[in-house]
Amino acid sequence: MKKSLAALLLAVITFGVYAISLRNDFVWDDAALVLRDPLIRSWRLIPEGFQHFLFTDAAASDFYRPLQRLTYTFEYAAFGFSPAPYHCTSILCHIAAALALFFFSRELLRLLAVAEGARRVVPFLATLVWAVHPVQSSAVAYISGRADPLAAAFGFGALHAALLSLRATAGRQWLFTVLAAVGFLLSALSKESGLVFLAIWAAIVVSQRNWRVLAYAAAVAAFVFVCYFSLRMGAEHTPPPQNPPLPALVRPILVSRAVAEYAGLIFLPRNLQMERNVETHPTGFGSESITAASWRELQTLLGLLLMAAFIYWLFRARKRDPAVFLCLALTVLTYVPVSGVIVLNATVAEHWLYLPSAFLFLAFTLTAVRFRAAVNPRFQQIARVGTVVAAVWVVFLAGRTFFRTFDWKDQRTFLERTIAAGGESPRMLINLGSLEMSEGRLAEAKKHHEAALRKQPNQPLAVLNLAGLAIRENDFKAAGELLARATEMPLVAAQAHEMLAVLEQKESGEVDLQRLRLASRAGPPNWAIERRFVKVLDEVGATERAIAELKHCLGTQWYRAETWQLLSVMLAKTGRDAEAAEALRRAHLYDVRLAERASRP
Repeated sequence: MKKSLAALLLAVITFGVYAISLRNDFVWDDAALVLRDPLIRSWRLIPEGFQHFLFTDAAASDFYRPLQRLTYTFEYAAFGFSPAPYHCTSILCHIAAALALFFFSRELLRLLAVAEGARRVVPFLATLVWAVHPVQSSAVAYISGRADPLAAAFGFGALHAALLSLRATAGRQWLFTVLAAVGFLLSALSKESGLVFLAIWAAIVVSQRNWRVLAYAAAVAAFVFVCYFSLRMGAEHTPPPQNPPLPALVRPILVSRAVAEYAGLIFLPRNLQMERNVETHPTGFGSESITAASWRELQTLLGLLLMAAFIYWLFRARKRDPAVFLCLALTVLTYVPVSGVIVLNATVAEHWLYLPSAFLFLAFTLTAVRFRAAVNPRFQQIARVGTVVAAVWVVFLAGRTFFRTFDWKDQRTFLERTIAAGGESPRMLINLGSLEMSEGRLAEAKKHHEAALRKQPNQPLAVLNLAGLAIRENDFKAAGELLARATEMPLVAAQAHEMLAVLEQKESGEVDLQRLRLASRAGPPNWAIERRFVKVLDEVGATERAIAELKHCLGTQWYRAETWQLLSVMLAKTGRDAEAAEALRRAHLYDVRLAERASRP
């Protein structure tokens, strides 16, 4: 099959599988990364975007992904908050990653002296399975998951350029090396896992025993690391709360369970969900968790058997098929960082397979094609049946992915389907409870938040939201007790003090300015709390103090268009029209769609 036709087929099929997601809305973290991020509102803020981690106006994170934010900046400038273009960009990023994988794998098999016939078929089939597999859907149909395809597109593209440099003339060799270095850097700036592509490149070079090229690879790696960590270390960052470390003896058990969990997702992806956990009692002890624990022990054993089978395959391939061996070795290399050996923010996650699965499918496909070619003529009928079964499996994968994209239709659909699929984590229950509360279904909201607390008794957001529910139901005593408890929880202490001020105003009719000021100063800067404080100052006649507070806020967060806009309103109230006009001009500079958004009802 010609490369151009194969590439076109891959692009068309992949787009067709995911096209239905163009109808989806913003869900879950999209609100924080798109709807509330002040740093995507203007092209003038692009340099500032490189100076901040993600989730600027939400919970603190360790995610330094400025290129992901940059894509949102371009989309906001062109389309505002219309979700379809954001989904289209995510699909295009996945298609770009698939094409980059296709061309890279062709070049890799060429380097490994694989026969030309296999070089034509294997990359196409492996990439097709990878592109349509439903385990990738959370990285494509979910706007906030874009970092994975973005990093993969740059990473596989960089590997392709690096491989081309091995057989290029002297002048073009430098060109391909520079392109590879830039691609590796852009991959790392898209997602932290992009740094793994440097290790992949080093492993390929070592497998060829090309020590001269290894020196070039080391120079490229040094360039990427210096650039990346110079940007990352200089960025503003509030570290998130750290979970207690898992005991060293527990970690191998979770690693084994994760292997079994991922194997199920790879071969029979029926039950897909965003929230996964392979701990024995992740939400405390109860009849359900004890029953689940027995299945987890069986999962541990299955994981051990699967790892033993994989190791056997790896060593067998080392002697008989160096190309398959290298693909399997790269699978291990890309899987280890997400295997549970290193403590991350979860024990398993579907989208963590985005990169390892590419090399696993390449190894499987190469093995299957070679087996099919070497099968005894007497068993050709069996081989043909196997081919049909494989084709049906691929069609099943594509169909499962197509229907999986409906899970991100809107916030309610996403939360309810995730919970129904088994992802009934405290975080999901809290999000569903918050949605119910925003829509006025207080009884349902209370039920979900109480369920979250039963699973995690000291969950800060559940405590805070139950306090908010109690205030809305005029149960001031319960609200006070919950908020007093929340003030002792660093994650929500600022919001708890803010709500205590609201509670005191409802009880006494007076505004506690000191409490609001405390809320605005407790913890990292919080614009939502600051805005409430400023508006209350203005309402009680302290407009000049409100202006001073806004200017203090802009001293460190000068990029906030909403702050400049509010300052303009305050200045106009005090008769300082020239200053108000200048503040409004600054607001428009930092939000290219401010006028359009202000005109909406």
